[in-house]
Amino acid sequence: MEHDRAVMSRILRFKWFHRFLTLAVLPGLLPAVIPISAFASTAPQPCIQTDRWLEIDLYWFKQHDQAGSISQFWKRFLPLFDGVCGYRGVILNVGWTVGPVMEWSGNPDQRISLPTGSGESQWVDEHQMLTGTTAQREKLFEERFASPVVIKRRGYDPWTYGDLKQLSAGLKLEAARAGIHDFKVGILTYAWTNAYGEEAAWVKRHPEAFTKSSFHQEGCFDVGRYFDPGAHLHADARPLGGFPGGIPEGMPVHRAFAAQWGSLSHALGLDAIMLRDSFGLPLPYQRGGPWGLVAPSAEVIHKATQDVEDLVRETKLANPAALVMMYSSGASAIADWRSNGLDLEALAMQGYLDIFVDQTWAGAWNEVGVRDRVFWNGPTKGWTYQLAYMLTHAAILADTKVRHYSLVETFDAWESWDVIHTAPEKLRWGIWAYSHAAVKMPHELKIPNGTYISWANQGERLLGENDVRFLTTNINAAVTDARQMSDVMGPTLVYNRAAMQWQAEHASPDGQINEWLDEQAGSLIKWPVPILSATRMEWLPQVHSDLFVVQTPVHLSPPQLSELVKMIRAGQPVALLGSAAGGIDPKLAALAGLRGDFDTAPLEVRPCRGATSAAGFVQGSEAWFNSFCYPQQVEASTSAQVIYRADGVPQLTLADSGEKRVMVWNPPDLRSTEGKPLSWIWGNTGTPYALAAGVMNQLLKQQACLHAREIDLKQTMNIAAWRTVDGHIRILAGNLEEGLRDDADLSRHAVLEIPESWGATQWKDLWTGRNLSTQSSSLSVDLPQAASMLLEISR
Repeated sequence: MEHDRAVMSRILRFKWFHRFLTLAVLPGLLPAVIPISAFASTAPQPCIQTDRWLEIDLYWFKQHDQAGSISQFWKRFLPLFDGVCGYRGVILNVGWTVGPVMEWSGNPDQRISLPTGSGESQWVDEHQMLTGTTAQREKLFEERFASPVVIKRRGYDPWTYGDLKQLSAGLKLEAARAGIHDFKVGILTYAWTNAYGEEAAWVKRHPEAFTKSSFHQEGCFDVGRYFDPGAHLHADARPLGGFPGGIPEGMPVHRAFAAQWGSLSHALGLDAIMLRDSFGLPLPYQRGGPWGLVAPSAEVIHKATQDVEDLVRETKLANPAALVMMYSSGASAIADWRSNGLDLEALAMQGYLDIFVDQTWAGAWNEVGVRDRVFWNGPTKGWTYQLAYMLTHAAILADTKVRHYSLVETFDAWESWDVIHTAPEKLRWGIWAYSHAAVKMPHELKIPNGTYISWANQGERLLGENDVRFLTTNINAAVTDARQMSDVMGPTLVYNRAAMQWQAEHASPDGQINEWLDEQAGSLIKWPVPILSATRMEWLPQVHSDLFVVQTPVHLSPPQLSELVKMIRAGQPVALLGSAAGGIDPKLAALAGLRGDFDTAPLEVRPCRGATSAAGFVQGSEAWFNSFCYPQQVEASTSAQVIYRADGVPQLTLADSGEKRVMVWNPPDLRSTEGKPLSWIWGNTGTPYALAAGVMNQLLKQQACLHAREIDLKQTMNIAAWRTVDGHIRILAGNLEEGLRDDADLSRHAVLEIPESWGATQWKDLWTGRNLSTQSSSLSVDLPQAASMLLEISR
């Protein structure tokens, strides 16, 4: 831990913060009981310009000992908020469903309808990784869940709305006494009918407010019915806070919800509403929507977006002083519009949404053996996928006023997983990677505005003091470092809104052009291709990147197309991703050495047989492999090298003759299946993604940029690199993957080739103090199971 003190001092370079870390990081220095005032600031100090929220379930608080619960809460969690000068607040889970909002009568003595808590999982000891072969780890998993640990489970006390008002006021008062001023208290609600199995009373009273999804993918979460802001309510004569005379027949759901929230929040002193799972994005955790894999028509998309815009606008106007927060779907950002029908950018531009939280629960979905009854998890929502989803959301929201957050997971108040104790080094990687997910704008780098931490409790136990130190230290250091970034190395994802708008305006049930940029990037960065930035097509002439990775370059304005052609001819490395059937502009395809049919056509994904055509890009790549393909009809000219084909048709090509450096890739389709290993989801092969990583690696090598000596099919590792304003260069590396190998060797290895311009011969891991040396320009990175490191040039 002595290393931690030196590390944080060097990273942050804030003497006041180093004094804080001396108290908060070192074990043994924090007494078992310490007055809350001991943490309060006694003099003005610099603070971190970021927002921070903590999610906790109302059931943890004791209704008849609120003062004791509040005191215990602040003694534990004050370090998380101290020294932060953006929004600071707590979000309470008040029984999950919309019931507590919709049932509010205006009477503070009214009892809140809450579930019994019977849906909580059995919690087990998850304080270490499972080791060995897949078969051995599956056996250990069975043993783990055969021995539940004694964590006292709690149902909800008989809370009234007046009790909730008192709790909100008490949390704020104690915060102010500790120097945390303007502390906010909000509640969350999700759009489902039940709270982990217990259907809410209001749902039974007003089933017409919920719409049944007509689409369900095998192996994926089934939302059933969801709270539909575009539905209409039947008459209800019961007096309500927002409707003293009751709800009239035909009242739009969004208007009723907004009026109820306005009345409730004013009466109880609530400062925020978090619209969680399925609010606005009905089908979560997968690429799909309530109508199918994609929204079937422009009319459906327009109505879906309009309904959510109405909900958010009226909710905000019902209490303008309160913040309106919203959750991502946990899956592809591109699918928000294309599948769930929500134009998030249009919603954000409306000006009423305050905060958007990416569901970066990567460990909760990635780690194996942490969920009751299922060894394999949800791999397409794991660590690298969440980074790609967050980058894409960041590009979508970059030119709006919405504050964009990542989510830092800990353990769960209802489910069995526990990431902070099972995979802390992966969690540390996530804190740093997601905090540094940058948008390259014409005049600045834009980074996330804050952090949403979930959860604070599991049953009756809170996060421990060591857990709070871990979170405080890493989040503060990562956020402070991210604000010092001056450049992000590596490839940059390029979001093409024009193509997505055309697709939305011409939507059909099978209208796809393989536009799923974030899923594709999340797959290939499982190998050491350092993607940590995104931008937008319209900003391309004004930003720099080692390699632009362009989403479906079609429907560009004449100036955009002309600029992209100019860049390619000038030697700028570019990767064009999408299906040639409507997803690649013919002029760009010709520059890349492709000819064929580029007309838009319905694309039905089908199983296909792949064949590697070019050796040398990936160590250990398979000559033949199975995949899932978007059909296209193209041929490669002599100026384009075919890297692999599917059913005889080129899918990945490289044109690098003369000045041009152009990769074209029609990636495999990614299935949103849960409960299966990633290799199975990919068709029992990683070869097409590794080959794409290999071609990008080659393009980086040709430009003498940071790259790997080789891409090895069996050696997955994520890397990222950036430069700070004071000239420091950092490399973040993580051993993150599950489900691609079955042997007992869970360590991973990569050799990075460092640009000579960096002048680096010695590196130090800022987390352990370990020194690493380059041999010539090569830096060997060896990571044990689930490990991560943050490297800085020491000389």
